[in-house]
Amino acid sequence: MTSRNDFFSRLIENWPVKIIALAVALVVVLLNGLSEIGERSFTVPLSLELSDSLVPGAEYDARVQVRLRGDEDQIFDVREDEIVAVADFSAHTADGEFRAPVEIRREGAVAGIEGLEITVEPSRVTVTLEERLSKSLEVVPNLTGFPPAGYELSDYRISPTAIDVVGPRSRVEPITQILTEAISLTGRNGDFTESVRLSRPDPLVGFPGGEIVDFRGLIVETVVQTTFTDLEITIVDLDPSLAIISGVQTGSIRAQGRQLDVEGIPPERLGLFVDASGISQPGTYALPVRPQIPGGILVLSIDPARIELEVAEATARLDEEAAQ
Repeated sequence: MTSRNDFFSRLIENWPVKIIALAVALVVVLLNGLSEIGERSFTVPLSLELSDSLVPGAEYDARVQVRLRGDEDQIFDVREDEIVAVADFSAHTADGEFRAPVEIRREGAVAGIEGLEITVEPSRVTVTLEERLSKSLEVVPNLTGFPPAGYELSDYRISPTAIDVVGPRSRVEPITQILTEAISLTGRNGDFTESVRLSRPDPLVGFPGGEIVDFRGLIVETVVQTTFTDLEITIVDLDPSLAIISGVQTGSIRAQGRQLDVEGIPPERLGLFVDASGISQPGTYALPVRPQIPGGILVLSIDPARIELEVAEATARLDEEAAQ
């Protein structure tokens, strides 16, 4: 009996201090428990489950905010792609505006985390649905800039030449072709190939077969035609005992060649001449006019093609000039 009295005496001895110590211990335990609970927020794409005949007919908020609450060590190991937000509109088969709750589905490792609290904002979404239309359209390259001087785009190949587009009927029907993103020709002096993305004509229009096409540009040197005028016709190889009385004039050459070659012809390498080596006595002669032009340039025509020369003895020409 004495032992029991001693036990109670010791138990109630300094009881205010002991109660305070117990309260402090409880607070520490509670704080330790709270420190293990954490929160994390991020956004994820919103997936819509639809019937085969309908697609979104107007833009909508395609992302939702997800909030995780749970063990601090676990929630920060959760990958964003392990949380899937879905709104189910598959029961609707006609055009209209509909509202559905947002369902959160756990995938991967997050499915096995116990005590994880997940909330989503907004919890319901409203979407306008419209008849789905698919059609094939021509792909047209969006070419910008120009090759350097002397070069040009002679042809191109694009693969595929047509692409399927899918979207709400009101958005797809007016589209007549699909442009690529810009393809620059600036600085191109040879054939080139590149993969280029298609330009989406409307946010609600998609390319189920992919949005990348291959473009091949064929760059060639520019071929130009030009006419060189007021070219003096030179008489060459005429017998020194003979002289031209009349018939010398100017002419022109119409030529074709690579632009850089044509534009780079020095003036001294361009002209017309008549070979008079076959003239041995005075008289009137019709002789062909020949071009003097660098190699690689195609002569299309000469004007005049022939000239008529009146030839006399050189002494007679001197006497005629003296008489004048």
